[in-house]
Amino acid sequence: MSSIPDDDTSTTNSDPSTSAPPPAAPEACANCGRTFIGDYCPGCGQRAEPALSILHILGGFVRELVDTERGLWRTFRDLTLRPGTAVQDYLTGTRRPFTSPGRYLLVGALVITVLAATLEGIGAPTSNIGRLAVIAANGFSDGVQDPGDTASFEGTAWNAAIQDLEQFGAYPALVLMLIAGLVGVLYWALFRRSMTFPAEAFAVATYATAHAVILYQSTDFVFELLVHYGALGTQASLVFERALSVAFLFVYPGVLTYGCFGASVWNGVKGSLGFLWGYIEAPLVALAGLAGYAEWLAWTNPDTYSGDGPGAAIAGAFFAVLLLVHGLLELYARYQ
Repeated sequence: MSSIPDDDTSTTNSDPSTSAPPPAAPEACANCGRTFIGDYCPGCGQRAEPALSILHILGGFVRELVDTERGLWRTFRDLTLRPGTAVQDYLTGTRRPFTSPGRYLLVGALVITVLAATLEGIGAPTSNIGRLAVIAANGFSDGVQDPGDTASFEGTAWNAAIQDLEQFGAYPALVLMLIAGLVGVLYWALFRRSMTFPAEAFAVATYATAHAVILYQSTDFVFELLVHYGALGTQASLVFERALSVAFLFVYPGVLTYGCFGASVWNGVKGSLGFLWGYIEAPLVALAGLAGYAEWLAWTNPDTYSGDGPGAAIAGAFFAVLLLVHGLLELYARYQ
């Protein structure tokens, strides 16, 4: 009786149902080669992601923007209910549960954009804070031109610069970054004794700016909807809007610094005044930049524009006064 050689595979069952299972997915990180522990690489922190798909890419965009794994809801909740304690926890190292200040600022810009677009879509008025510099520029134009003369700046480089600035009004992140940066400088001057590094002041200012604006714009959105659909009168809405702007934009930062730097009324007052001054500085800085841009347009396109408008001298004078008052504030804070 013959025997079948060991290496003869001619009688091997080829039924796919009995074939060997496919090899397991590799457990080594494709980025650095370390073996995954759970869902993350212990070496570089890369996540063990599934295969790419359109849904995965779109979902990743939302996750990265709002940072769902690092407590966006908790950040919003704590900054609303206990702002000073939450920011102090972040400064002292408890950072994992909170969305970072920079990312929270971008979330604020996204909230403003969505709310403004929604109001515009239904034909309701909107107070998009991204247009803060545009409002200041138009107000400045109305103040320096002759009364009743609405066409004195038509065809000038200044008017063209304002039209270009309108495009930036669609990006409230730029305005929020400018306000937060200016408030950060002021907070470093006002609370330097309570902090070790300037970055701490900018973190406090960024949280205060982003959350104050989110609260204000969200509540204003609700009131505008009530007015638009006839549930609230225009005059009542105007009163509420002014009260909310004071409460959220100027009182809230004081509440935050009151709890963050010690339960002192003076700390709260400094926080509110610092934010108020930074809020005022932002459009003035934008106004000075706008004047410089208008001068550049008039210089590079002399045949296109009839003039440069109010000129850089007027805006430069505003900017000089701004820097002077800012400097006096810092001197007071440093030598008090």
